[in-house]
Amino acid sequence: MVCAAFLAAAAPTLAGAQAGGEGLATEGNKERGRALYSGALPMEKGGAPCLACHGIAGFGAAGGANFGVDLTGIYEDYGPEGVASILESLPFPSMEPIYSERPLTPSEQADLMAFFAEVTGNEPVQINTALGLQTVAGVVVLLILAALIWRGRLSTVRRSMVEKATREDKVK
Repeated sequence: MVCAAFLAAAAPTLAGAQAGGEGLATEGNKERGRALYSGALPMEKGGAPCLACHGIAGFGAAGGANFGVDLTGIYEDYGPEGVASILESLPFPSMEPIYSERPLTPSEQADLMAFFAEVTGNEPVQINTALGLQTVAGVVVLLILAALIWRGRLSTVRRSMVEKATREDKVK
């Protein structure tokens, strides 16, 4: 689930790059790849940032996105050719609607590949209980705030309903 259009489009480029003795990762800008991955720099054609679905080392709690696989070791595990060949057939249906109409440009592909090469070997992001506890604490705080803001609302609504019912009883 590594940015399907990115890797599918990278396959021909990778073959050419290897023939020249250079890997695609050396051609890209890893800092720009980091910004594209995180969404700090939008994709040129409007595709979603990888971080929306995939975790990767170096992005804290937000880097633990778990819709897709963790991409920290993708470059090491498959190499550019392997990942490109897997995604050439788009075996991940969840990626197709995201990138079929918004493919990555060749420079975005090279930059992301350079970023993936950089993070190879880092410790993958682990979702731990701290994130869950922070989420629960946030929900509790919001519920308390809502209760404080609207605490008198129920009694005023009830009062008006009782008055209306009393008036209707007197009319009958």
